[in-house]
Amino acid sequence: MWGHVSISIAILLLSLIYRNYFSEPASVIVYPEAHYDYIVVGAGTSGCVIASRLSELSNVTVLLVEAGGYFGWLSTMPLLAPMMQGTEVDWAYQMEPQVFSSRGFYGHRQNCPRGKGLGGSGQLNYLVHSFGKLEDYKRWPKGWSHADLLPYFQKVSDIMNVISMPEEEYLTKAFVLAEESLKLDNVSLRKATYTAKRGARWSTHHAYLRKAWNRKNLHILMNTLVAKILFKHNKVDGIKVIHKNGSVGNIGVRKEVILCAGAINTPQLLLISGIGSASALKKHEIPVVQDLPEVGQNLFDHLNVPIYVNLRERVSITLVKLQTLPEVFNYFAFGTGWLATNGVMGLGRANNSGLLLFGVASAEEKLLKAISNFETETYRSLFPSYNDSMKEGFIYLVTCLQPKSRGSVTLRSRNIRDPPKINPAYLEDSDDVACTYRAINLALKTLDTRLFREYGAKVHVPDFEECRHLRQDYRDFDYSECVMRIAGITGYHPCGTCRMSASDDAVVDEELRVKGVSGLRIMDASVVPSPISGTPNSVLIAMAERASDMILDRLSN
Repeated sequence: MWGHVSISIAILLLSLIYRNYFSEPASVIVYPEAHYDYIVVGAGTSGCVIASRLSELSNVTVLLVEAGGYFGWLSTMPLLAPMMQGTEVDWAYQMEPQVFSSRGFYGHRQNCPRGKGLGGSGQLNYLVHSFGKLEDYKRWPKGWSHADLLPYFQKVSDIMNVISMPEEEYLTKAFVLAEESLKLDNVSLRKATYTAKRGARWSTHHAYLRKAWNRKNLHILMNTLVAKILFKHNKVDGIKVIHKNGSVGNIGVRKEVILCAGAINTPQLLLISGIGSASALKKHEIPVVQDLPEVGQNLFDHLNVPIYVNLRERVSITLVKLQTLPEVFNYFAFGTGWLATNGVMGLGRANNSGLLLFGVASAEEKLLKAISNFETETYRSLFPSYNDSMKEGFIYLVTCLQPKSRGSVTLRSRNIRDPPKINPAYLEDSDDVACTYRAINLALKTLDTRLFREYGAKVHVPDFEECRHLRQDYRDFDYSECVMRIAGITGYHPCGTCRMSASDDAVVDEELRVKGVSGLRIMDASVVPSPISGTPNSVLIAMAERASDMILDRLSN
């Protein structure tokens, strides 16, 4: 109890200090100029990089437009990432009812959190760092191979302060040593890495935007919604914006508008602006600027299946441990301890099957049910710690790293304030089921290694009514498939809705220029052509670095 009170008091005091002493950057404005050389739409992971890099040239003017504001102090604590969801800094989208998955969610619908504010989703994600694997990039267009991106990967690793989970962590050690014990081909089990500095979140908001936001040639317009991209004879003329007070205005552009609004908002904005499938636009009575049928198509995401593992030994992160006075003191005094981490202990993969070890044994049921949209019965069947804050255990999140299922983002109406229809089509392709099943088997094999056995690791088998006619064993394919279709949850990695390719059926070319119009580029998760075998955030930062060089013609080749 006293630990909980201590955390609350500390958060309250630091929040007050943050509000009172945080100085407004010189770049933040209320009234924009009539024209800018470059307009960047969206201050998320990519937008912060693009705005920072473009404004390095003192002879160009840059406007960064963001629909939200500041995230506030609470977002800096890595382990509290879930608490940001469903608040004013989250677009709080909800997916369409699913046919092949999500049967254990209310209405068969999953929540789709997206960051709204400076830093975007990089301010509410779990900070897990990954560049995927070399094979991911083999089918990407010219200029975006693994070799092309490698110098940017190295740059991002330095700038983003990538750190590893300490190997002395019991679960991390057991996970890493399991690879040696298993002696399986193509299996990699390693310490998780994440981006943090002195125990606090480290996103592109911190690493890029803050270093640029007092430049005279950079303006940041917050709490302002971009309602439409304006064209004159298929050339971008500017943007239409809706300010916080409801007033509407136009801002002109001399060179380019760069969309960095993300895999959901970017296709929505394109469609409302008249770029997309001509038939779909006509349905909503939107004048067609350019017929690009692939806008909003090709949506893919990782679907994570949570597998709870019970433990006998006291080696995991529990709510009770987090609320002890030493734990709270170590975090606020030194930026150390579990509160300074994201709780992700290990990352593993075998070919295209992946697993993530999340070392937190228990969490607040009400909060996690709300942010996931799990039905109560589903949640309690999955997580036996739902009513026991002292219970030891951890969660394996297993996934198919290269899903073949493809969904879409389409308009609900021509009103920018109406959320779009998001249909990820999880598990529509049966290959994704087989791939996820192999990930489950890998997770089970790790538990049969020395340290996990010493910790008393034993997999929890959820009791779902829909699966009771099957053999209650994850090694049974039909049972595993049943669990996947009930309990698989978004990996929070939507990508691909404005695919980059040299082919005619893509949305942007190899230089990220929207096809059929001039003066408009996209640099965010929507342009990613195919899935990344890991978390995409660090890859997007590297891509944004390369895109900046491309826009400013700084590429050597």
